[in-house]
Amino acid sequence: MSGWGGKRTGAGRPKGTFKAESNQRAHRQLRAFDDEWDIIQRLARIVKYGDREACEKFLARMKKTE
Repeated sequence: MSGWGGKRTGAGRPKGTFKAESNQRAHRQLRAFDDEWDIIQRLARIVKYGDREACEKFLARMKKTE
C-alpha cells in the first residue's frame, strides 16, 4: 500500500466540537439595474458604517409621504 490519500490521524476538527453561534449578517439576493444598484450600495454603506438611526428616521419620513 502506498499510503497516499484517505484519512490521516489527527487531521480535521476534533470529534464533538462545534462552532459557537455566528454573529454574521445573512446573505441576501436582490436584482437591480446598475443605477439602482449604485443607490442601494450607497445606502447600505450608510446603514452599515454610518448613522443607522438617521436612516431609520429618513425611512419613517418617507413612509409618511406615501
